[in-house]
This record gives sequence, structure tokens and C-alpha cells, in this order.
Amino acid sequence: MALFNVALVAFEIEHENCWSKLTMDYPVMMRTLFAKPSRERDYILGMDEIKVLKAKDFRSFLRSFKKEKSILEVLHISELDRRRGIYRILFKEKYDNMIMGILNNYTVFYLKDIIKGGVERLLLVIPEEEVNSLKQDLQVLGDIRYFKVRRIELDSFIPTFFDLSDQERKAVIEAVKRGYYDYPRRINLEDLGNIMGLSKPTLEEYIRKAEKKIMCKVYNEILQYDILLNIDNY
Repeated sequence: MALFNVALVAFEIEHENCWSKLTMDYPVMMRTLFAKPSRERDYILGMDEIKVLKAKDFRSFLRSFKKEKSILEVLHISELDRRRGIYRILFKEKYDNMIMGILNNYTVFYLKDIIKGGVERLLLVIPEEEVNSLKQDLQVLGDIRYFKVRRIELDSFIPTFFDLSDQERKAVIEAVKRGYYDYPRRINLEDLGNIMGLSKPTLEEYIRKAEKKIMCKVYNEILQYDILLNIDNY
């Protein structure tokens, strides 16, 4: 029996004095990879991933981002995939008037976000008893356009790390390392099985079982971002 109930909270908020407003002026979409609030040092260390259509869009956005009063320092910039327009930035931002600063006061088990069009959309899991207090704090911060709560089972929402068997884990590692998933493939199942000392049918069984488990996790991840991208229909 659960000791407490948890809720999946989806909300959209727009607030002043935050760099997120810049996404209204530039064709960018962002998500938080991690955020480490430090109340004592009065800043939040964050890393965000940015998706743009063109490299010039990122350069223009970055110039404005650095000038924002809420941004204290940009520490690092990574170009992950120029052709697809994917970048990452590591930065320090002010603690006050930031959503991550507010969430630092709550028991957040899980969090995903999307920042686009000048608003922040978040999907998070917190204890049900904290929902009302969180909403009140957010209302002080800015304009909440959407706020929906649904009770969930925490164990069913967050997948386990240990579901792959030792054989499945080793099969996937070797398959990736030796180019089975490359295009074109650098190795087939029969040759991979010979290297691992397994028959082709046995190796194929391990890989298929592992693929199903991995894809179910990927599906859940994609579904959560789909909720954020289409939050009005959630």
C-alpha cells in the first residue's frame, strides 16, 4: 500500500522577468536537461537543449539570451547537430522569479518541460498534498494558462532501470558497439552471435526482448513530450 498519493501535473505559464519570453521572438524550442537551484548562492545552474530551424536563428537567440537580465553567465555552448539545429547551453540564471526556484521547495519526483512561444509548459510528478500550494506559488509568479492534475501510480509512471536481463544487456551493448544498428549494418546477427558464443536464434531472442523493453521506455518519453507540445488537448 502506498504511503502517499502522487499526482501528474501539467501546466503552462507565462511570466515576466524571465528569459523564456525570448522564445516568443525567435523560432526556437527548448527543454531543460537539468537545473540545480542554489538559494544560498542566489542562482540556478541550468543546462538546456535548444532546437532551431537554422543556425542563424540560434546565433540570434544566443545574443539576446546573453543580454537578458535574468541570465548571470553563459558557461558553455555545444553544437550537437548543426544540420538538425540542436544545441546545448550551460548557464547561470537568477534564482528569484524562476520556476525552478519555486520547484526547489517541492518534492518533485519527475519533471519534463518545453519552452516555446514565450511560455513554459511543464509536466511533473509531486505528492498530491503539495499541488494546491504549488499552484498558489505559480499564480504569484505569472499567468497560468493551463493547469491540470491527475492522480497516478508513481511506480507505473517511472520505468525501472533493471528490467533488462544480463543476456539482453550484453547483447544490446555488443550489437551497438559492433555496428549492428548502423546503416548500412557493419555486422549481421550470425557473425555477432559467433563473437558472443551464441546461436543466431538465441541472440535474436535476446535482442528482440531488449528492443521491446527499450522502445516502451522511449515511447513513454515521446508521449510525455507530445503531451507538452499539445497540452491543451491533455
